Amino acid sequence: MKILFTILLFTFGIYLTNANAQNIKSIEAEGNLESPKPCGCIELSAVTSENNPADILNGMGKCIEQKEFRKAARLFAIAGVYGTYDSYRVKDKSAHQALLVLQSNIFSKVSEDDKNNLLLSLQGQLKAGSEELSEICNAIRQVGMPKYFPRYMIQHGLQALTGKSGNGLVENFNSQESWDLSLKTYLHCGE
Repeated sequence: MKILFTILLFTFGIYLTNANAQNIKSIEAEGNLESPKPCGCIELSAVTSENNPADILNGMGKCIEQKEFRKAARLFAIAGVYGTYDSYRVKDKSAHQALLVLQSNIFSKVSEDDKNNLLLSLQGQLKAGSEELSEICNAIRQVGMPKYFPRYMIQHGLQALTGKSGNGLVENFNSQESWDLSLKTYLHCGE
């Protein structure tokens, strides 16, 4: 349900953002929302733990263009889990909306029909307790927790613009606990 709400929020939020875009000046840090290893429209099993959410969502966008909504929904799922994981490990809370911005950037280029088709695919595949969701959760576990440095998110935050020192990550981060929590909170894996 959380995922569906997010999609609906984007659908309506994009219109408001576009209406006010003429009055906004954008200041970005180098590396903000970067996609160093963009994916094509690939199967979930072809994603690697070196692909960040920007890479994966690029692939989702390509799948939507190709009307491959099943693949797009699965890429949306792993990008969301990875983005959630990154929000646990990136210290700057102002950077945590990076996943939402990446998703919004993709959805702003998608027709209403394609958004509806993707939504139907998401509803079918990510239904709590379903066999498909269990399959997706297992496939994401097979890919494994992220191994990339979350620069796309760190550089999205205010601290990237203020020049604060450090690597931008939470100290004493528990990667396994956060990985399990990401799977549970974003997709409800294991419920």
